[in-house]
Amino acid sequence: MRLKQYGPWLIAVLIVGTVFGLKTRTPDTQTPASNPAQVTGPAVILFRGDNSPSCRAIHRLVDEAEQHYGNRISFRQLDWSPGNPLIERYQVRFLPTVVLIDHKGKEVGRIMGESPAVQARLKNALARLDPLLTQ
Repeated sequence: MRLKQYGPWLIAVLIVGTVFGLKTRTPDTQTPASNPAQVTGPAVILFRGDNSPSCRAIHRLVDEAEQHYGNRISFRQLDWSPGNPLIERYQVRFLPTVVLIDHKGKEVGRIMGESPAVQARLKNALARLDPLLTQ
């Protein structure tokens, strides 16, 4: 009898608690690599946007550079998410954005956008990443 009396309240509390828990939970996709304290140079960080053909071209260029430099330079590819500490740290306002970090952890370059001209600039920059290792 008591369960019938308090049942609707109990269900309401469970629903509210579940919704609150889901909204305040840290996403499982957040890795230690997204922690600003753990991004040290040299590094290439791609802040990704949509999955348009031109944006995918930017992703491919970064992937190719990672194949070449992956054991000497840290590569990160992050989707935009509110409150991401790296987005705040590097003040990313446009996607896609590629940030180049030298061996001292200092930002030494930034390439934003996805146009063919930007792709050419990025390809050129990614082909010459050796200075990140010794600057």
